[in-house]
Amino acid sequence: MNEIKQNYLCLSAQQYRVVDENTGDVNEGISVWYLPSDNLNPATDLEAKERGQVVKGIKAGKMALPLEMASKLKDLPAMYEVTMEMRMVAQRAQVRPVDLDFLSHVKLSQDKKAA
Repeated sequence: MNEIKQNYLCLSAQQYRVVDENTGDVNEGISVWYLPSDNLNPATDLEAKERGQVVKGIKAGKMALPLEMASKLKDLPAMYEVTMEMRMVAQRAQVRPVDLDFLSHVKLSQDKKAA
């Protein structure tokens, strides 16, 4: 198993709980919406551009964390270092978060225009 560490600007988090009606299995965790870098320059999606699609701005991602990691989400929005584990499942690479560490607070503000 390989581990990858990357900084993420985590924007928001929400707990989820889904019960399978057929089996009764419970799937629960925390959904975290993030920007995948501490560099907020707009990314270029070359594959989308090749398909003739318009690509603008910064696309937010979403990751699922286990409930046990809820206490590590100290404040949002904030910068976190996320440790991802990469492993092969059915001959495909699967990446999942296994740890996160708070780096810094982020203050999002908008300049007010003079009337």
